[in-house]
Amino acid sequence: MPANPVTINLLAEDSNVNSPWNRIMVWITTYGRYIMITTELIVLLAFASRFSLDRKLSDLKENITQKQEILEVNVDLEQEIRSTQDKISAVKLLMNQQPVPIETLLATYTLLPVGTYLEKLTIDKVKMTANVTSDSSDSFTRFLSNFSSTTKLRNVEVGKVGKHPAGIQFSLSATIPPSENKN
Repeated sequence: MPANPVTINLLAEDSNVNSPWNRIMVWITTYGRYIMITTELIVLLAFASRFSLDRKLSDLKENITQKQEILEVNVDLEQEIRSTQDKISAVKLLMNQQPVPIETLLATYTLLPVGTYLEKLTIDKVKMTANVTSDSSDSFTRFLSNFSSTTKLRNVEVGKVGKHPAGIQFSLSATIPPSENKN
């Protein structure tokens, strides 16, 4: 008959196999290795990605430096453009606020006959005054009839008529009607 198989165990049996210390050591040697390998992989990936991030950072710094130089070169031009825009907006504001003087000035210009000149003209929101010189009595008469027949000016009054070496010199005042007085 065959002999019973003989088993040889060279390791001594330990009675503390299920002790807490033994369990911790088993856990550390199995799962701890996986945790350490994963941590090392993360560290290696972070180290490798640092090179690409450093390159991107240096490219961004160069790009910012170039754009700053462009802006510094164009500072004078930008200030000039802003100044011009401010002036344009101020002129637009003045033109929108003062339609009466502009319309009255245009009406006065169209009513002036040949040979009649304005020496001084003052226009505000409700009244117009002027010092006028006509080179002949004919141009003086046409001037008075033009200003008397217009609807753009009311209460036309002529004052201080006198002789001047250049012709007839007189003063004129008129009121601007409310339909024309928009402000």
